[in-house]
Amino acid sequence: ACLIALLIWVAFREAYWAHMLVVAAVPVSFWPTWVSVWKDRSAERSPAWGLWTVGDLATLLVAARAGGSGPDEFAYIFVELACHASIWFMIGLATINPLRSFGWARGGLVVLDRYRHQRNLFTVGENHLGKAVYATCRFAEGAELMRFTGRRFHVDDIPSLMRGSDDRFVQVTPDHYMGPSGQLDDLVNHSCDPNAGLRFTEDGVILVALRDIVSGEEISWDYSTTLAQSNWHMICQCRAPDCRRVIGNFDTLAPDRQEFFRARNLVAPYLRRKDAVMPVRRAS
Repeated sequence: ACLIALLIWVAFREAYWAHMLVVAAVPVSFWPTWVSVWKDRSAERSPAWGLWTVGDLATLLVAARAGGSGPDEFAYIFVELACHASIWFMIGLATINPLRSFGWARGGLVVLDRYRHQRNLFTVGENHLGKAVYATCRFAEGAELMRFTGRRFHVDDIPSLMRGSDDRFVQVTPDHYMGPSGQLDDLVNHSCDPNAGLRFTEDGVILVALRDIVSGEEISWDYSTTLAQSNWHMICQCRAPDCRRVIGNFDTLAPDRQEFFRARNLVAPYLRRKDAVMPVRRAS
């Protein structure tokens, strides 16, 4: 459509309507980018959008100072400015700084930071454990919260000593772990009384609401629900009334608690009962 508009403008460049057709084509050309940003703002995260906006603004000011014969001469520049600025605001004002844009630095000006969820359904805060993920809206029981992603590592390639931000590995098969993704899923803490759990599907590993979750509530899941024949353990500080104090393999949970997670399909496939139905497909 944009190419056709330009060809028409070349043929009728003296006509006012041809100029306006090219102006109208600008937001049409931005539509795929807006859709991309709405789905995943990190996909378009770049300092270019802020720089383009500043450049458009400078061009508009220079054109206005030079004086024009009518507002139609500024229409194209103004629409370009509006489109570039809209993308910049959607991905975050701080992205004009390359260090912030590519996640190499963080600061106080946060419109979109490294851990911000694409639809602003969650926020990252602090508690006695450090960083934590909190809901910013209500989720019904069974709602899909987020996808767990990250590169897979063989158990032999996992560091023997993992602490702090490096301790973000999730067991996904008896011999493989999912490493840190650098995204929101890395920051979801453990709780012995969780409000969410991991569901392994044919389409990936999904964090699912175990019960209704209210706005402002911390999101958590039980780390033991993926652990089998692992030497990993953690001293728990979740402060739940029934805190187990030490978190380890799934078989360390009480039998009734094991059945609780199995009945809701919130355990890793290798921890399901032998007679259980194998991997579920996500509802379309």
